[in-house]
Amino acid sequence: MGIIRELWREFMVAYRAGRQGGEALREFQDEQEIQRLGAQWGKAQTPADRERAGMEAMNYIIHGPQGKSRGAPLAETNDLEWSENPGAREAYLIKRWNNPYFAPSRRTVLREDVSEARKNDSDKFLLAQGLFSALAKEVEELPSPMTTADLHKVRESLDELIQFAVSVGGPAKDIALKADRIRDAVIMTMREAFSGDADTLMKIERADAFHRDHTRKFYLPIVAEILSKEKTTPGEEFIPSLVSEDPTTISIVLDLLPEEDRAITQTAAMKLILRVLEEGYIDPQLDEKLAVLSK
Repeated sequence: MGIIRELWREFMVAYRAGRQGGEALREFQDEQEIQRLGAQWGKAQTPADRERAGMEAMNYIIHGPQGKSRGAPLAETNDLEWSENPGAREAYLIKRWNNPYFAPSRRTVLREDVSEARKNDSDKFLLAQGLFSALAKEVEELPSPMTTADLHKVRESLDELIQFAVSVGGPAKDIALKADRIRDAVIMTMREAFSGDADTLMKIERADAFHRDHTRKFYLPIVAEILSKEKTTPGEEFIPSLVSEDPTTISIVLDLLPEEDRAITQTAAMKLILRVLEEGYIDPQLDEKLAVLSK
């Protein structure tokens, strides 16, 4: 809770200084309530008490007395037509479009941008299709009996294809699902082939358990994109992109980061949310995101 506490204090200093449109606190009762919340936070005895007090204070700052909003959501326009199942490039344009978490110049999307993104997504989808067809043929032509090396090679190729297809997005997700089913079949074949070899079977089970518990987390589009060679998200837009995701995805991404990087990311994300809040935008999932980022 140290991060949220520090940010809350910074926010209140800015608020009192009039950074929110040059307005002072509207009413004397408002000032009293803020003082009460600050005192409540300072008297908290346990981490759980501090967290509850912190969230109450944050909600008051955001929503004001009696739940009145301190700012209205930014207006949305619908002058662009998007694909029903957009690929990664187009999906990123959708994420940026009129999104207050991004820099003003990046919130504008031109029709030419959409056309270019769709072509890029289409090319990548065709590539994923070709890779899947080639790999499916390779699986069909595996020698009999198969060796451990044969099966491991196919499994690794499937893992790479799945990650690539997820990063392509759109209809390529179906390719990822098909490849994942083939992967399950390969693992089943490996279990049957080495059912009498306890040591090899144990290695197979450990590898599959690791894949199930860890690797499949990388199948999230934002994670697959981060790991891909061709970045859709520029490095400087990682935080705006992450904050634009749903709370569950944000939590998963944070869990994948090293501890030091996670703390830096949480701080940067919290600052961005509060800055955008000052500008008048209230995220529909604001409370949930703050809860995830304050852990």
